[in-house]
Amino acid sequence: MDERTEIEANTDFESHFLNALKRIGVTPIPPSKTSHDDLDELTDEVPEKVADVAPTPINLFQHPDAHPVVLDLALLRKYGPEWMTWEAETLVWRIPQDFRTATVSDLNLSKIMAVKTMHFVDTFWKKWEVFLWCAMPLNSAFPDFVQMQVPTAAQCTVAVDIANNLRTDVEWSTEIKEYLVTVFQHDDIYYPVDPIDFITVPSLGIPVDTAEIAKLWPAVRASKKAPAGRTVVSEQLRRCLLIKDFVDEARSRLHNQLRFIPNV
Repeated sequence: MDERTEIEANTDFESHFLNALKRIGVTPIPPSKTSHDDLDELTDEVPEKVADVAPTPINLFQHPDAHPVVLDLALLRKYGPEWMTWEAETLVWRIPQDFRTATVSDLNLSKIMAVKTMHFVDTFWKKWEVFLWCAMPLNSAFPDFVQMQVPTAAQCTVAVDIANNLRTDVEWSTEIKEYLVTVFQHDDIYYPVDPIDFITVPSLGIPVDTAEIAKLWPAVRASKKAPAGRTVVSEQLRRCLLIKDFVDEARSRLHNQLRFIPNV
């Protein structure tokens, strides 16, 4: 496949991904009724009930806290890589039959389609629009293809962390790095922590001593205790710790849900 053909294929797949999400009624606010007319009407109330309990092997595809990587592994264990070639409608039809679940929630279908996109094409690592559209469902939020959403620095860090679990063969483009820098500047965070520490955020004249932050961060990270001072450095360390806690929470969900997948 020459370069032009590959680019055209990637563009076609992205269009397919966006159209598939639109067909299931994905909006920033979850729809009050399922968009799949062939499902039992009782399933309209399932997401609210499921959200009140912890994820289990039975409600995994319905629970709003289901981790995208766990959903991916569950599908790979059951169907192999073949599932990535299926239409969204096929997944909605097959998963309830094979996983003893009532339905697949629209939110989790968005997560699945985001992961599928990341497996198939490199544009998550290359184009800021695709990064955004995938990052939102990776953080259990619906993507909006009409109005531009503004992710937080913490959400971007979690998206990067999940991407590292899926693939390590793609380099982050300059465009993505600049986009991430803009997000961090928007949140007034000038010391990106692991796993997003591959970017450097300029302070643009703001008196932030990143060298001092780098010196103090290992102790703050290890103690998990935010400094109480009212200095710029202390505030930056507190924000760094909040991002670390956000990432750790996502990693904990992944770890706890991996037990649902045999031999993982």
